[in-house]
Amino acid sequence: MIKFNSRVVKGTLAVALAVSTAACTKNDGPENGRESNDVEFFIAAQESDNAAYLLAVPDITKQETLSIKGQGLETDAFGSWLFPTPYIGIGLKYQKGDPGLGIGVGLGADGNIVQSGGEFQIVSRFTTYGVFQEKVLTVVGGVTVADDPNNIYSTFNFVDPAKNNAVTSVTKSTTNLTGNGEYATLSGVVEFGNEFLTALVPSSIGTSTGSGGSSTGATAYPDSVWVAAYDKDLNVKRIYGDDRISAATGRHRSQYYSSISDDGKGNVYVFSPSNDASKKPAGVIRINSGTSSFDESYYWNLENEVAKTGKDGKLLFKQMYHVGGDYFILGYLIPGTNPIEGSVPNINALALVNVVDKTFKWVEGLPDFNYYPSFGTPIAEDGKFYVPVKEVDKLPTVYIVDSATGKATKGIEVDTKTISGIGKLRKK
Repeated sequence: MIKFNSRVVKGTLAVALAVSTAACTKNDGPENGRESNDVEFFIAAQESDNAAYLLAVPDITKQETLSIKGQGLETDAFGSWLFPTPYIGIGLKYQKGDPGLGIGVGLGADGNIVQSGGEFQIVSRFTTYGVFQEKVLTVVGGVTVADDPNNIYSTFNFVDPAKNNAVTSVTKSTTNLTGNGEYATLSGVVEFGNEFLTALVPSSIGTSTGSGGSSTGATAYPDSVWVAAYDKDLNVKRIYGDDRISAATGRHRSQYYSSISDDGKGNVYVFSPSNDASKKPAGVIRINSGTSSFDESYYWNLENEVAKTGKDGKLLFKQMYHVGGDYFILGYLIPGTNPIEGSVPNINALALVNVVDKTFKWVEGLPDFNYYPSFGTPIAEDGKFYVPVKEVDKLPTVYIVDSATGKATKGIEVDTKTISGIGKLRKK
């Protein structure tokens, strides 16, 4: 999104692999030979589970229909997009228990989206990810190591666009980081100066993690939150802990979504949706700039705010995004009245919150949550939140949420099945 600990067992540096199944690329160029800008919006138009077209457009706020016919870079379908530099986009494809796939792209001199670096595999698979020091960092927990059966590990994968998308993998113990004897599954990678922050989701060793690739089991500490600060060498520099909220993570199947963000002023806000067995309500707490513990004077009960709107206060948000300054977007799944065929989306409604004024409002102007619209990977810039939305039997459309008003307006729609993500790219 543009702005939108332990014993080393193994460290490998692998040149990004040319994976024949990852992407068959083809570029047909910009429509009508238009002149391109130095910076353009990026759209990942997904046609199927295995095919997508990557497009560059000068403006996604215009209410017009974009055709993908004969347009863009043809690739595999990558469900998540990250932008470690202004010049590079990294697409990730989660494949459940199989190795994850990845690709790098950039904005070519003629305004086309072009492949940048090699295609690659994340052999360990991944369950959370983020940007750190101009690299993409993915993590997967619940890793067992033959010569240390009493501890649980996590594998960290650094994807480096400056080295042809080479992947460096490091496996480290994430057991007893908090001193409670449990192991941690990491959620989110949030760059914070020369470090990155990640939430620790605890589990008791030996408990069942269920099916679907999850690495989280039962915990004896459902009503506590921990955040770890790691340096570039994966040393744990600090652990922040508190008992006012539960684990800080959004969840969808085996994926763990970050609910931690700085506000651009050095303060870090930690959101908890009140996960699993916790008795603590959904809430927000804060780490003030330059401090090594949570601010005991700051707490905000989000359940109460939802209840004030007339909806069930127990509704859980699944995703969180920083829009700018004191504003954040929360993605909720609200039970709809209209039956839906197939799987229910991760979220179907957005709320805009101001963490300083402690104001909460549902975003207006989006498709009706009762019909279960689905949301793609967004970006945020200059107080605006750009998010692709797909309604049943309609073309996917980019909506622009203005943090000053809490209202969404329609932008460009794309003649494709869905938009998996958007971003911005600059020419080199």
